[in-house]
Order: sequence, then C-alpha cells, then structure tokens
Amino acid sequence: MGIKIFISGNPQSGKTTLVKRIIEEFGIENFYGFWTEEIRENKIRVGFIIKTTWGEEKKLADVNIRTQYRVGKYFVIKENVDYVAKKMIEELEKNKSKIIVIDEIGKMEMYSEYFNKLVKIILDGDYNLLAVVHRNYVHMVPVYYWLDGKWWDVYFKVKEDIEKLFKHK
Repeated sequence: MGIKIFISGNPQSGKTTLVKRIIEEFGIENFYGFWTEEIRENKIRVGFIIKTTWGEEKKLADVNIRTQYRVGKYFVIKENVDYVAKKMIEELEKNKSKIIVIDEIGKMEMYSEYFNKLVKIILDGDYNLLAVVHRNYVHMVPVYYWLDGKWWDVYFKVKEDIEKLFKHK
C-alpha cells in the first residue's frame, strides 16, 4: 500500500519549508512530483509557482492573469496544473521506487480533473507519498500514524519545530 505522510497547517506555518527540507535531506533524486512557492512583488504575495522535481516550473495562480478558476484573489491557471498532473500520471510507474511529493492538495489544484485522478491513483496505489494538504481538505485523508499499539494524530504547524527536526545538520 505504500507509506503516506500528510502535512497540514495554517498559511505561513512552514508546510512547504518542511517539504523542501525533507527533499534536501534525502536528495531530490529520491522524489517525484512538485511543490509550490509564492510569487512576491514588493513583499506582497501575487501568485504561486509549481516547481517540479524534474526541473520544470509552471505558474499555478496569479492575481493579474484572469481565468474562470478563482480562489480568493488568485486566478488559477488550470492548464498548468493539468500539464503537471498528466505528466506525473504518465511517469508514475517509472518513478514507483521514489517518494511521490505533492504540495499541495487544495482548492487551486482540485480544479484539474487530471490532478484529482493523480491523487486517487496515488492514494489507492502502492506509492510512498509526502503531501501537503490544505487545512480545508484534511478530512479527506488519514492524518494518523500507528506507534506502540496506538493511533496518534500527526500535526506539523510551527516553523521552529521544523528547524528543530533538522538541527543535527
């Protein structure tokens, strides 16, 4: 079934930072997928960009590019989500030995039917997954782990905790 790790938290809580630190720690060659980063102009967030483990970048959302898909002040560029999700679906079997990384599972990404298909394939399949889940979608995924005969909740929320995890470096 594969190991599935889900990270959730409030905006600006360090979710993507944690994903990037994990990738850095274990080496990008061991991962397949994408993370998102903010686009800022004059210190103001104006959009998001998708960065893939294979070196491509695609704009996810922007305040100035008008599309029919909108989340808050951001307009989602669905065809870019479609492109990344389709590529991942096509290449999943070749990358089965890697950890699949998705940052994030949220409303912007869910506009894409290919992204929805990708998530379903990964959740139902024998893939190892590291995924950020938007706080409004946490109910859709198991956010527990088994330890010492008990189920425990998993939460990563505070930037300081992330830094403590990697302090040994």
